[in-house]
Amino acid sequence: MVPRVVGSSPIIYPEASQETERLFLLLTFCILYIISVYMKYVYLCLLLSLFVLSCNHTNSYNNQSTDTPKKKTVQREVLSQVDYNRVFENKIIDGIPIKLLNIGNLKVPTGKIVVCDPIVLPNIEPLNKTVKPGVFPVKIYIAQTEKSGDRYAIAKLEFSSMKADKWVLALHDSDDTSQLKDPDDFLGFPVDAGMGGFFDYKAGIEYRKFTDEFEKNKPGGNIYDDYLAAEFKKNAKNPKDDGDWINLKIPNSDLNITMFHSGYGDGSYPAYWGMTKNNKIVSLIIDFIVLPLYKK
Repeated sequence: MVPRVVGSSPIIYPEASQETERLFLLLTFCILYIISVYMKYVYLCLLLSLFVLSCNHTNSYNNQSTDTPKKKTVQREVLSQVDYNRVFENKIIDGIPIKLLNIGNLKVPTGKIVVCDPIVLPNIEPLNKTVKPGVFPVKIYIAQTEKSGDRYAIAKLEFSSMKADKWVLALHDSDDTSQLKDPDDFLGFPVDAGMGGFFDYKAGIEYRKFTDEFEKNKPGGNIYDDYLAAEFKKNAKNPKDDGDWINLKIPNSDLNITMFHSGYGDGSYPAYWGMTKNNKIVSLIIDFIVLPLYKK
């Protein structure tokens, strides 16, 4: 069975209802005032304005009183149907050779991990499980496919050499697992620039400061073309390649952020915590759904 994505972590924008309401009232008053100037019914106009304000206030009050309470986010432990140890312990999966690529260590000062497409970076909300702060290796398991060449299949942030006994879907506080009906359903993170990445929450804040400063100093510039492309090129297998990954030290910071190609490109991909029977976190992985690991 092919895994089915049910949703991605939502990007929530502030509601504009109150601002719209104020603009509507201001516009109404202006129109009534203009009418009053020409028709010389100033007092009538003011009375009408007060009436509109009064009605709107009553309506807002009623809406606040009768609004249904927001549905509480439902979360339960969602287990993967796949044992990813199979990838880590074998050099061939269903006839597909697997190659290990170490891309260096990741600094995790807060223990809060972000998993996202770091090129787009719409949301740096961390996952809702935390790990002990430290410095941990990042490993990529590459599927050497016959038709599509090398594809990044699994990315792993390794906190311990211990073997995971279960793989638990990594969630944000805003994720609702009640949407998941089938055992193979998952909530994934969106990829729009063909990249995935691991980084610490604090590093995400530092990286966003860097990108904001870049945009300020170079209006109309492109962070990938004008800066990141050269960093990717440093890790290319040969001079003609663009490079598939970087472990970037953020300028003006001692923190770093990892970026790597996402399997077959854009889509939505799940992350799972590797955990022991005693619920100790030993790893965090991203499955780019390249290998035929799911039950048929």
